[in-house]
Amino acid sequence: MKVRCKHCGREFSSETALKRHIKDLHKSYYYAPRIILAVAVALLLVAAGAFLLTRQGLGAPISGIECHSGEAVSYHVHTLLEIYLKGEKVKIPANIGIIPGHCMYWLHTHDETGLIHVEAPRQMKFTLGQFFDVWGQQLSSDNVLGIDLASSNLEMRMYVDGERYLGDPREIELVDNRLIILDIGPPFAK
Repeated sequence: MKVRCKHCGREFSSETALKRHIKDLHKSYYYAPRIILAVAVALLLVAAGAFLLTRQGLGAPISGIECHSGEAVSYHVHTLLEIYLKGEKVKIPANIGIIPGHCMYWLHTHDETGLIHVEAPRQMKFTLGQFFDVWGQQLSSDNVLGIDLASSNLEMRMYVDGERYLGDPREIELVDNRLIILDIGPPFAK
């Protein structure tokens, strides 16, 4: 039984010979379905990856702090955080809360100065505890940056705008032009 190529009309003695002919001479017809399928699968994977990044991990809300890109900011304040460990200043990393090419959390840093930027769509209460959560570091009365104060024979003295603070460090509010100092010692920096 003879089979005919629907693209050029040539006859072949078998289906196998016809398939080989189409593959060799009519490549666009042979590969088109495969290319379309590959592109569709790639687009589906990209869409699924973007969805998962924003919903389950990278860019997911942390302690009520959202990660947005390209949205209008109507509330913008700065709080300066200084941390001292045994008299030495601890460097606070740049780009805390910034996921390059993806989003920026409402609480973030741009440089190593310790300046916390609060950039949110509306005014609300933001705390030092929320900033530490975005940073991925521990903050409590007995644990700072993963340092167990009691087992290390250390204590923490806190200052807010130059005044000694005796409350929960997580509850210190981030307001404009505020200076927060966490002084862990002895020895103490202040």
